[in-house]
Amino acid sequence: MVSGVILAAGRGRRAGGFKQFLPIGGIPLFYLSVEIFKRVGVEDVVVVLPPGEKVSLDVKTVPGGAERMDSVFEGVKAAKGEFVLVHDSARANLSLSLLRRLISTDGDLVIPAVRPPDSVMYDGRYIDRDRVLLVQTPQKVRRSLLLKAYRKAKEKDLIYTDEGSLLMGEMGVNPIIVEGERWNFKVTYREDIEILRRLKLDRHVAFGYDVHRLVEGRPLYLAGVKISDEFGALGHSDGDAVLHAVCDAILGFIDEGDIGTVFPDTDPRWKDADSSRFVEITLKEAEKRGVEVSALDITIVLERPKLRSFKRQMRENLSRLFGLPPERIAIKAKSGNGLYPGSVRVFALVELSVAKLNFHLKIPS
Repeated sequence: MVSGVILAAGRGRRAGGFKQFLPIGGIPLFYLSVEIFKRVGVEDVVVVLPPGEKVSLDVKTVPGGAERMDSVFEGVKAAKGEFVLVHDSARANLSLSLLRRLISTDGDLVIPAVRPPDSVMYDGRYIDRDRVLLVQTPQKVRRSLLLKAYRKAKEKDLIYTDEGSLLMGEMGVNPIIVEGERWNFKVTYREDIEILRRLKLDRHVAFGYDVHRLVEGRPLYLAGVKISDEFGALGHSDGDAVLHAVCDAILGFIDEGDIGTVFPDTDPRWKDADSSRFVEITLKEAEKRGVEVSALDITIVLERPKLRSFKRQMRENLSRLFGLPPERIAIKAKSGNGLYPGSVRVFALVELSVAKLNFHLKIPS
């Protein structure tokens, strides 16, 4: 029996902190590895998390230790298999083929590795890159040997950076090297996260539209910002046409109908409701399907008042609601040249990122 130990306890300082929990298509980065292990048939999976961190998972979880080696020990202790596959969750582009190759290879220590594509210097001098290997994970190790090697290293107060170096250094075990994969890279820096997103996510554009008649006696809200107290949008909720148009685009894309279907004006729950609540519910439904909002392009047609002084506040509010950097949000205001008096119209182009996964994910909360 082979168990899986997925390391997700690091602080991720070089990536800006706790990269393992960053969403990729609505899915926490570390969980991508969990699903690959499960797909290949590894039933005993242990996830090592930061101490005190709690997530809802259908696998075992244990708290990690001070060093990577300590986290491995905690995970391996909780595993049941004769062999363990120890994997860094930061290598979230792990393939089924590499995992199967490791499982099918016999040996007490099996390591995937690739040769460097670049020239290599060491201590100021070039060395032959054909003699250099870049070691990856998962690494397949006999569980009893790994536990014994760890205890020996701790007695000497030694720290090893991976399972191969630990077993070679403490037990004299020679590894069996299998071919790794270049796309099995490790997310280490912030730019690596964007590379992973491009590998894992497809881009799509959805269109949303909303129109409201303007009446006296109601405030006018656009993008969650109060624009006027003199007149506002006639509607069951607060009538925020910007948020309605964006939600309409997303709901249509994920096959949930439209905003009138999901938030009908016959439902008293939505009477005068803040439309930011619609955004919250819509985004949760999108996340369940591995869909993220990656950019917004909004056009507002409104005769008066002029929106120039409100654009910055509107962009900042959309940034907060949708978790986007302001530079990925465009807001344009048009007067309509007198063609649409007494109404507000909003056109929304919403760029969506969709997880490139051909199997259903049960996304943990």
